[in-house]
Amino acid sequence: MTDTPPIVDLTIYLAKSDVCDGLDILKDPKSPNRISLDIKGIRECVLYVKPIRVKQPAWVKFFTPFVPEEEFGENVSTGAVLIGKVAERILILTFGQGRHLVDFARVEVNFGLRTALNLIDPASLRGMDTSSLERPSTNTRQQTAVDLELGNFGLDIERDLLRAVTGSPIDDRYGKRISGKDALKLHIKHDLDGLGDLLESVLADYERESYKRKGFDWIDRMGEIKEESTRHDLNRELLERIPREGPKIWLAIPDIIDSEDVVGFKYSESEKARRYDDLRISDLPETVKPPLDIPRLQRRKIACVNADGSVVSEWPIYRCICAEIDYRDNIYILNNGTWYKVDRNFAGRINESFAKIPRYGKPLPDFEDKTETDYNLRVAESNPDSFVLLDRKNIKVDSAPSPVEPCDLFRDGNEFIHVKRYGGSSILSHLFNQGFVSGRLFWRDPDFRKQLNGKLPERFRMDNPSRTPAGGKYHVIFAIIKETDEADLSIPFFSRISLGHVIGELESMGFKAFLARVPSRKRERQTDTFPKKSVRIPPGSRL
Repeated sequence: MTDTPPIVDLTIYLAKSDVCDGLDILKDPKSPNRISLDIKGIRECVLYVKPIRVKQPAWVKFFTPFVPEEEFGENVSTGAVLIGKVAERILILTFGQGRHLVDFARVEVNFGLRTALNLIDPASLRGMDTSSLERPSTNTRQQTAVDLELGNFGLDIERDLLRAVTGSPIDDRYGKRISGKDALKLHIKHDLDGLGDLLESVLADYERESYKRKGFDWIDRMGEIKEESTRHDLNRELLERIPREGPKIWLAIPDIIDSEDVVGFKYSESEKARRYDDLRISDLPETVKPPLDIPRLQRRKIACVNADGSVVSEWPIYRCICAEIDYRDNIYILNNGTWYKVDRNFAGRINESFAKIPRYGKPLPDFEDKTETDYNLRVAESNPDSFVLLDRKNIKVDSAPSPVEPCDLFRDGNEFIHVKRYGGSSILSHLFNQGFVSGRLFWRDPDFRKQLNGKLPERFRMDNPSRTPAGGKYHVIFAIIKETDEADLSIPFFSRISLGHVIGELESMGFKAFLARVPSRKRERQTDTFPKKSVRIPPGSRL
């Protein structure tokens, strides 16, 4: 009788190409027990076994006043890592708690994802993990009980990063279901003798590019940089460029805040520290003591302060730095403390689309106020024949889960102007989404239009709010308040993606959409004197 191979769960990682010795994969090469194995097709094959650990689960203490501890017994945990070389690459298989032995900084990122996409039938997807590029970033897991195609998962391929995938493989050698992230996970019938052949096939499938023909070519457009050495190089490049690349390196608060509570920013917790109305990258060399290095930027805070000088919110300076760096023939984006590599063609297309967005042709008053509310009120009162103040005049309709603000300023009977002080991707994406939600309700919901009519002076009211608005008549303007000397408005790369998506949706509903810059002319004088400081990277300094 032929023995049937056991069903086994295999978790397979690939070491980075510069790892030549299997010991380099382990966090502590001296800790685990070492057992050499002779498996066909695998060279330098070693099994490292994690020492057995016996302990009671933590929840036992909850019952110990009433139940003796010995009644619960003990948990036994163990694990192992199998490391071997196949076709000049080192592969790692983890079992049980063995994953805790591995130094994942030496592991190839997205090995499992790419391999799985090459193997999976594109019509037999069962699950996906994604992360949004907008801030705050959201992680989403979608699972289904039946096989589905990619289009059924509702991904936005320009704004979502694919983190993991599960599906049915085309080749039944890999079992009925596979998953891929950094590791490739298989649930198959297999024995140890044939492991070398399996790993050789897995490595060959990883190196193929069939995923591109299956509609997954977009995964190469953008990816998070996880390699410490690459992040180190990019941070060094960032520090060298801060004094000379203003348009491509700037500061923006990373989270959504109530701007009405904020009157300025500080780079120091001192009450006497200078307060700024806006953030500028050129202020860093003046306000942060040398040397200007990454640990210092991660420790020092940027604080939002209210009229009383109290701190409303604060973040590490590093999280507030936005950058777009052309480095070693690649484009890299720093957003909210995370580096991303962006495909050059994709970046070029996004930037070209952004450049084509129409700029608003009518003048808007400069920002000389403490808050957006003050600005909106002043603009409306300065020209009541053209402007209607709709800031915070929300409309509640059954088709929306919460009240919606039509806009901040309604102009000349057909222009919805949404005003926001410049900030990071999360703030601007929030602004663009407000314009989209308001525009969609105005286009689709007669009740929204009727209630809006009641907030407008007679000269601006619609004759028949029950009728769908005529295409091209109404405009949506995104007005961004920013202190800058640049001729045009630049916004973070991820915000350009969001804006392009929103404008496309608005145009499909018949709106014309525009982008406007509101110059912020107000900048308070320094209350403390800070000496000028140069940016310096000391030899051997830690980035």
